[in-house]
Amino acid sequence: MSAGWHASPATRLLLLGLVLVFAGCASAPMLGKQNRTNSLEASAESYRKLIRWGYFDEAAKYLRNPDGTPAPADLARVARYRVTAYAVASSLLADNGKEARVVAVIEYYEIDAGVVASLRDQQLWWFDDADKHWYLASGLPAFGAPAR
Repeated sequence: MSAGWHASPATRLLLLGLVLVFAGCASAPMLGKQNRTNSLEASAESYRKLIRWGYFDEAAKYLRNPDGTPAPADLARVARYRVTAYAVASSLLADNGKEARVVAVIEYYEIDAGVVASLRDQQLWWFDDADKHWYLASGLPAFGAPAR
C-alpha cells in the first residue's frame, strides 16, 4: 500500500467544493469585464447602424455626460447630412473595463452639396454601473467640420 494521504469521502468532497468555489471567485471579475466588453460591442454596433441609416434622434439617446446628465445634440445640424459608409477602425477598452475609445471612419455628404467627404470620429464611451449601459460622451459625428 502507498504512503499517500488518505481522506474520507466527505473530506474529499469538501475540498473539491472549496477548490471550485475559489476558482469561481477568481474568474468573477473577468466575467464582469467580459460582459461589459460584449455590451460595448453591442452598443457600438447599434449606434453604428443608427448613424449609418440617419436615425440621429435615436443615436442621440446614447449621448450622456459622465455625470449622468444627457449630453446636448444638435439634431438640426446633423439632419443636413447622409451617411454612405461607417466602419469601425479600432476599439480599445480601458483596463478598468468602464471606459472605451472607438474610432470610426464615416463617409457622408451634405444633402444640398452632394459632395462626399469623410471623417474619423473619435468616440469616448463610458459604462454606467447603475443601469449597466454604455454611453457616448463625445457627441454625434462632426459632419462638415474642417479636417484636423
